[in-house]
Amino acid sequence: MSELEQLLVEIGTWSVTTFPHANAKSKAKHLVKEAMELEDDPSDLLEHADCLFLLAGIWKKEGITFDQLKEAIRKKLEINKARTWGPPGEDGVSYHVEKSGEQKVVLQ
Repeated sequence: MSELEQLLVEIGTWSVTTFPHANAKSKAKHLVKEAMELEDDPSDLLEHADCLFLLAGIWKKEGITFDQLKEAIRKKLEINKARTWGPPGEDGVSYHVEKSGEQKVVLQ
């Protein structure tokens, strides 16, 4: 087990133990709030950590393993590499050009 995997497992376990009432959806809502704080100061590494903590808690609640996560990241990278990206908007964000038939990837 890599150091990163060990850390994410520890964070996920701590999260579900410390916040047993929270579910994946409540953690995702909290993640949105933390992401806005990160937007306010992208250089704040503790805000990055807050977002990762919440993601690790979601993965633990959903039973997503590190190997599944790695597989999803690899798949998403290949999808993104194959996409056509539009120019950035006024907010600086570039979005991919929608194509019909794109499907959500659900890992088994």
